[in-house]
Amino acid sequence: MQRIKKGDTVQVITGNEIGARGEVEKVLVDWYVDRDNRRVRRNADGDKLVVRGVNIRKKHQRPISQTRTQTGIIEREVPVHISNVMLVCPSCDEASRVGFRIEGDKKMRVCKRCGTPIDKVS
Repeated sequence: MQRIKKGDTVQVITGNEIGARGEVEKVLVDWYVDRDNRRVRRNADGDKLVVRGVNIRKKHQRPISQTRTQTGIIEREVPVHISNVMLVCPSCDEASRVGFRIEGDKKMRVCKRCGTPIDKVS
């Protein structure tokens, strides 16, 4: 189970944008091909996240025929490594580590600071 998922609110803990908060738009999972030409996942958590409003870079994009709609200088979010962010607990509204708790046959994410579940129980 992933510690940080799409739609979670995270806070940057290192780097130039320390303290910035944003919503996770995409989790980029690292893949590789093993000796038998099978696609294998390297780790379950994913290596990088795309966070809305954080780590914005400018890209100079040239027009190529009629295919590109956006040309010129474009601002876009660049992936951030997962070790540089912490999950913000929805109940205590502070950055905290993520733990796991098993209740019945469900495995749920839990805030280590206040102990409340992060996932919505259905």
